[in-house]
Amino acid sequence: MAISTTVLDARFGTKIVSDTDTDETATVDITGATGSVYYVQIAAGATDATNYFKIYDIGGVAVGNTDPIFVIKVPASTTKECIISGGMPFTTALSFATVTAGGTGGTTGPSGATVTALIIAG
Repeated sequence: MAISTTVLDARFGTKIVSDTDTDETATVDITGATGSVYYVQIAAGATDATNYFKIYDIGGVAVGNTDPIFVIKVPASTTKECIISGGMPFTTALSFATVTAGGTGGTTGPSGATVTALIIAG
């Protein structure tokens, strides 16, 4: 996992958060603050199965047991984009993971690298 954050406009608190290997190990509290997610892109080009990108509003994520607030289904070897008009607020901590099962369950990560980018403000 290589996570990077790029500030787009400090006046509005907008930034891009990127993770070059999103998997079953949750990336937790990536902003250290509350805010909203406006855009998500998941590139599962190196995978051979359907993946599920899960967003959580909690810092202590137990992948497979913690209920996500948002799930995006990403077919194998594709890139999926999601624009969230008006933003999706997170009030505790923004965390995410990618696994091969939808819903709450699932602890098996993708077969290959899954690259994720989020545009957030907060």
